[in-house]
Amino acid sequence: MADRRVGIGYDVHRLVPGRPLVLGGVVIPHEMGLLGHSDADVLTHAICDALLGAAGLGDIGAQFPDSDARYRGISSLRLLEEVVRLVGAAGYSPHNVDATVLAELPKLAPHLGGMKAALGRILRLPPDRIGIKATTTESLGAVGRGEGISAIAVCLVESAGEGAAQRSSRAMS
Repeated sequence: MADRRVGIGYDVHRLVPGRPLVLGGVVIPHEMGLLGHSDADVLTHAICDALLGAAGLGDIGAQFPDSDARYRGISSLRLLEEVVRLVGAAGYSPHNVDATVLAELPKLAPHLGGMKAALGRILRLPPDRIGIKATTTESLGAVGRGEGISAIAVCLVESAGEGAAQRSSRAMS
């Protein structure tokens, strides 16, 4: 029986002028971007937290504290690379990811494919194992007022050897 674990991640950042908007590793044209110590990519941060939680490794703030100058302005995709390494060192690998971005603007549907591709390269997952959706909050709350963007993610990890062996076995049949 495979050792499988599930993790949930959530992140939210304030929108401010003068910063690029980065979601899922994709720069999205918009008059505002997310404020944070790194590039503030809420989607990638939520996925990082879900993976870390599933592997029992805490959260993104514990692994990459905003008090550490090394992470100032860093691409969240670099953080995700390190999270995948940490999860692997704990004996697990990502099996699948499902995430939702909550934003009133901009419209994200045209960018979802690019997000899946960028994240899939680092997670080493095919597109059918990555779900990314976008929705609004129907103008409710801070996100609904356009003050910020949030994301929630669920990830399944499995024993590192098990997933690779099962995929190899299916490929041979």
